[in-house]
Amino acid sequence: MACISPDGKPTELGKKLLGAAKDPSTPEEIASTLILPLFRVRSGLRDLMEVGYLKEEGEKYKITDKGFKSLE
Repeated sequence: MACISPDGKPTELGKKLLGAAKDPSTPEEIASTLILPLFRVRSGLRDLMEVGYLKEEGEKYKITDKGFKSLE
Protein backbone atom coordinates (compact mmCIF):
# COMPACT_ATOMS: atom_id res chain seq x y z
CA MET A 1 0.00 0.00 0.00
CA ALA A 2 1.58 3.24 -1.14
CA CYS A 3 -0.23 5.34 1.44
CA ILE A 4 0.34 3.11 4.44
CA SER A 5 3.79 2.16 5.72
CA PRO A 6 4.54 -1.37 6.97
CA ASP A 7 4.03 -0.17 10.55
CA GLY A 8 0.48 0.99 9.73
CA LYS A 9 1.16 4.72 9.69
CA PRO A 10 0.38 6.98 6.73
CA THR A 11 3.22 7.71 4.32
CA GLU A 12 3.87 11.25 3.09
CA LEU A 13 1.33 10.72 0.30
CA GLY A 14 -1.12 9.30 2.81
CA LYS A 15 -0.71 12.36 5.02
CA LYS A 16 -1.38 14.66 2.05
CA LEU A 17 -4.55 12.75 1.19
CA LEU A 18 -5.72 12.83 4.80
CA GLY A 19 -5.08 16.56 4.99
CA ALA A 20 -7.08 17.12 1.83
CA ALA A 21 -9.98 15.12 3.30
CA LYS A 22 -10.36 17.25 6.44
CA ASP A 23 -13.34 18.76 4.65
CA PRO A 24 -15.44 16.10 2.87
CA SER A 25 -14.12 15.92 -0.70
CA THR A 26 -14.55 13.83 -3.82
CA PRO A 27 -11.56 12.04 -5.31
CA GLU A 28 -11.65 14.52 -8.20
CA GLU A 29 -11.49 17.48 -5.80
CA ILE A 30 -8.58 15.94 -3.92
CA ALA A 31 -6.71 15.16 -7.15
CA SER A 32 -7.20 18.74 -8.30
CA THR A 33 -6.09 20.20 -4.96
CA LEU A 34 -2.97 18.05 -4.69
CA ILE A 35 -2.22 18.03 -8.43
CA LEU A 36 -2.09 14.23 -8.51
CA PRO A 37 -3.43 11.74 -11.03
CA LEU A 38 -6.95 10.62 -10.18
CA PHE A 39 -6.00 6.91 -10.27
CA ARG A 40 -3.35 7.51 -7.59
CA VAL A 41 -5.80 9.42 -5.39
CA ARG A 42 -8.48 6.72 -5.68
CA SER A 43 -5.96 4.00 -4.86
CA GLY A 44 -4.70 5.94 -1.86
CA LEU A 45 -8.20 6.64 -0.59
CA ARG A 46 -8.99 2.92 -0.71
CA ASP A 47 -5.81 2.14 1.25
CA LEU A 48 -6.65 4.74 3.89
CA MET A 49 -10.23 3.51 4.21
CA GLU A 50 -9.07 -0.08 4.72
CA VAL A 51 -7.19 0.91 7.87
CA GLY A 52 -9.90 3.24 9.15
CA TYR A 53 -8.25 6.62 8.51
CA LEU A 54 -11.00 7.74 6.13
CA LYS A 55 -14.70 7.12 5.73
CA GLU A 56 -16.92 7.53 2.73
CA GLU A 57 -19.94 9.81 2.96
CA GLY A 58 -21.90 9.52 -0.27
CA GLU A 59 -19.41 10.34 -3.01
CA LYS A 60 -17.07 12.21 -0.66
CA TYR A 61 -14.33 11.08 1.68
CA LYS A 62 -13.73 12.46 5.16
CA ILE A 63 -10.95 11.93 7.67
CA THR A 64 -11.85 9.94 10.80
CA ASP A 65 -10.73 10.52 14.38
CA LYS A 66 -8.19 7.73 13.85
CA GLY A 67 -6.96 9.57 10.77
CA PHE A 68 -6.55 12.83 12.71
CA LYS A 69 -4.57 11.00 15.42
CA SER A 70 -2.27 9.51 12.80
CA LEU A 71 -1.29 13.02 11.70
CA GLU A 72 -0.13 14.05 15.17
